[in-house]
Formats: sequence, C-alpha cells, structure tokens
Amino acid sequence: MKVTRIAYSKNLNAGKFAQLAEQARRLGRVRSLVWQRYGSMAGAGKSSRQIRDQWMSDGTAGTFGVLANPWKETVRDAAEDIRACREAAKVKVRRAVCRHTTDPAERERLYGLLFANRWSEDGYLSRQMRKHWRRGHNHTANQIVVRADNYQTFTRAASGNVWLAIPGLERRSRVCIPLNTTVTPARYG
Repeated sequence: MKVTRIAYSKNLNAGKFAQLAEQARRLGRVRSLVWQRYGSMAGAGKSSRQIRDQWMSDGTAGTFGVLANPWKETVRDAAEDIRACREAAKVKVRRAVCRHTTDPAERERLYGLLFANRWSEDGYLSRQMRKHWRRGHNHTANQIVVRADNYQTFTRAASGNVWLAIPGLERRSRVCIPLNTTVTPARYG
C-alpha cells in the first residue's frame, strides 16, 4: 500500500520556496530518468537498489545536483511505481492465459513464469506482456519524497486514538491514515 502525505509549511519565505521548487524540479528529472531507462521491458529485472548502485558507480548520481537521500528515495518511489504498472499488466496477462489454454498443467507453467518474472522465457507470455505493459512516462516535477522513518512518530493514547507527529506540519492539521494500516504505533512513556 502506498500512502501519500502532503506537508504544508507556515510562513515559508519566497527564497526557501524557490529552493524547494528547484529541488522538486531536479528530482522530477531523476524520476523521468528512471522511467525512461527502466520503465519498459529493459528494466523488468532491476530493483531500485540496483539502479541506485549503478548510478553511484557510473557517475550519473553526481549530475543530479541534489542531496543523496532525496534522489535515492525518488529512485525507490519511481521503481515501485514501475513495479505497480508491471503487476497491473500481469493481471491482464493472467486473464489472457486463462483464455489461451484449457490445459491445467500449461496454465500453471505459464502462471509460474509470470509470477517469477521469467515471462520473457516464453514467447506467448512475452507477447502478452508487451501488449499489456505499456512504456510509462513521468509527468511529475513537483514532488520531494522523504523517508517516512525519519519524519513521523506514532503514539497511541489511552483512549485508543493514534496520533501522528510530523515536524514542520501546521499544528492541528489533519493527516489521514487508512484503517487497515500495518504500521505498529510506538509507545511513549
């Protein structure tokens, strides 16, 4: 599950706003580069860590002009978006496999290849993935992804309410947390 929180700052001066806008623009270029290089069949087996390590070793990371944590988190976020698109395509491919063959053993073989991300080994699955997994593009240039573990703390009150503290948010502002969240609240003494 992906949860997006929007942080608002009070009394942000024009200079700081301009710096944040520039950082978001640069991170948008990072996100676009991830989609351009790994948003299609060529990037099917790449994890965000592999992308990050490759860019650090070949010098690509030095061209971004932002600190390491924001661009690494942007790479991770974009890679997860690409993975989500690939998994959505697999749902359509599973339906196509179901229509393609009635042999249970063949279906299981194809489902197994699809599940293990080895669909390129089978001609039929490869064609279906090319048909349903379209190359994505980035149109986002106004986001700064931050690590959630650095910026939020949870506490549970005696009443059963869960409180979320994010430094920099306006006091008494609302943040929605889905009821089926898997985050365990921290206890404060």
